[in-house]
Amino acid sequence: MNKSLTLLGLTAIFASASAAQAAPTTFTFSGADDFQTVLTKTLDGINLTIDSFNNPGPNSGADNDGLYIYDIISYTNFQMTFDTMVRIISYNVTYKDNANDSSTTYLQGVLQSVQNNASGLGLTSFTNQFIAAANVPILVSTIDGNNVGFLQINAFTVEKVDAAPAPVPSPLPLAGAAAAFGLSRQLRRRIRQSSGV
Repeated sequence: MNKSLTLLGLTAIFASASAAQAAPTTFTFSGADDFQTVLTKTLDGINLTIDSFNNPGPNSGADNDGLYIYDIISYTNFQMTFDTMVRIISYNVTYKDNANDSSTTYLQGVLQSVQNNASGLGLTSFTNQFIAAANVPILVSTIDGNNVGFLQINAFTVEKVDAAPAPVPSPLPLAGAAAAFGLSRQLRRRIRQSSGV
C-alpha cells in the first residue's frame, strides 16, 4: 500500500513540473527597423521574421516608431513567422488615427485572432491567444470601412511553447497496475500451494 501511495505522490510531482509555463518574450520595433523590408529579431531563443509588407512605404512597413499600416483596406499587410511554436499573447499600439472602424486579423491556417482597432492605445491582448506553429507564416490583414486609417504597433509579446511532453501516467492506471501485480502474486502463491509445490 505504501508503495502505491509513493507512486501516486511521484506522479503528482511530475505532472505539476511539466505544467510550468515559459516566460513571455516581447519583440520591440524602433528606429533601427526604419524602412527595412524584412525584419529579423532573435530573443530568448525565438527567431521572428516579419516580411511581405504590402507596398512598403505607402501602405505598410517599418519606420522609426515601429510597424505601421496606413490607408487600411482589405488586404494582407505583412506576415510574421516564428521558428518555434509560440502562443501569441499581446501587442502594443503606440499610435492610431481614424482606425476605430477597422479590425486586424492574425491568421495561421484555421487559427485566427480578430482584433477590433476601436480600443485605445497601449497593450492589447489577443482575443484568441492561439499557439502558432513553427515556420508557418501568420498573415496579418486589416479591413477598414473608410479606408483612411493609420495604425502603429511597436511590440509583440509571445510565449514559447515546448512540444507536447510525453504523457505522465495518471494515478488511476498506476494504482490499477499495482493492484493487478499484487493479485497476480497472491494467485501464483495459491496455485503453488494447491499443487503442492
